[in-house]
Amino acid sequence: MTLTKIVVERAASPQAGQTFFRDDQTTGLALRVTAGGVKSFIFEGRVNGRVRRMTLGQWPFMTVAGARDEVLKIRRAMLDGLDPADARLDARHEPTFGDLVDAYLADAEARGRRSLPRMVERIDKYLAPWRNRRASDITPGEVAQLHQTIGKERGQVIANRVALLLMRAIFNHALKLRLFKGENPAAGIEPFAESARERFLTPAELERVNNELAAEPHPYWRAYFTATLLLGTRKNELLGAKWADVDIEARTLRLPMTKNGRSHLLPIPEAVLRMLQELPSFAAREQGEGWIFASNLSGAGHLADPSKAWQRIRDRAGCPDVTVHDLRRTLGSWMAGEGHSLLLIGRALGHKSSASTQIYARLALAPLRDALEANARLMLGEGAA
Repeated sequence: MTLTKIVVERAASPQAGQTFFRDDQTTGLALRVTAGGVKSFIFEGRVNGRVRRMTLGQWPFMTVAGARDEVLKIRRAMLDGLDPADARLDARHEPTFGDLVDAYLADAEARGRRSLPRMVERIDKYLAPWRNRRASDITPGEVAQLHQTIGKERGQVIANRVALLLMRAIFNHALKLRLFKGENPAAGIEPFAESARERFLTPAELERVNNELAAEPHPYWRAYFTATLLLGTRKNELLGAKWADVDIEARTLRLPMTKNGRSHLLPIPEAVLRMLQELPSFAAREQGEGWIFASNLSGAGHLADPSKAWQRIRDRAGCPDVTVHDLRRTLGSWMAGEGHSLLLIGRALGHKSSASTQIYARLALAPLRDALEANARLMLGEGAA
């Protein structure tokens, strides 16, 4: 048979052991399918009288076209009298992709990169199958396929962040340290087009969310999401806040380190302060120390991942597409709708650049609506503007 994408996708797993689907277009190429459902491209052939069978790559990280190219390289090497299997043995000292990842993460940790936990999470979730592969074996075609797969299954923004930006950064760092020789396989791949997200809660949605937050039985999640909504803080900035950062008398919260690499002082609305003071951690605090959103369920000592709790709340409120970050965007949009200046909105959200706040100029529809209404009456001769 001729191996194609459809053939590979439909190739059934055997009940036990493994089965092979050999390609009749490229001699030596075969697809191996295990009982566990793992599909890998392999090369089969005789070199100097000896049977060789080598794994080329795993589907879907390697495409059919990529496997054909690898087989052609092997056959060209055989014409030159080389044994590709021996060449692979000689290359055992080459670094694996996991070696490159570890070097990159060690550097990020040494630099105090606040995005380190997110990097580790994305690597474990999307790039773990490549850890034991030689870095030089990873091809641009495989990275492009990974980019498309993540884009289809998880979204185009995260596909750009993982398959392009993160992969490119890992290989660039390895090239800088001379851990890797060759070309960056993530370079030159066209990213998906991205547009600024403008999702925020409408008045009707906000009412439903507030009702569900009031009914939320977990006091820490109830306070966390309410504070996120009314303070506009970023997810991890608030999760890692301590009582030492709160001045009860001045009603302020100081975030020691934000995404922009600087501290951010926020006044706390009375409603938020009352809710925080009702938390069990407030009574247990020692001279202002300890986590505000304390938890024994994570190694960090505080609430770690709000996604499941927020999904439960937003689904009950009938807002299944609203993310935690959209709560921050909601504060900015409502402030814009009330006519507050972009400078003030930027200060509330801790924006380093005014360009980050420009989106809210488009969302401030109330002043624009009043101006257009008045102008319409004037142009239609219905009265002075």
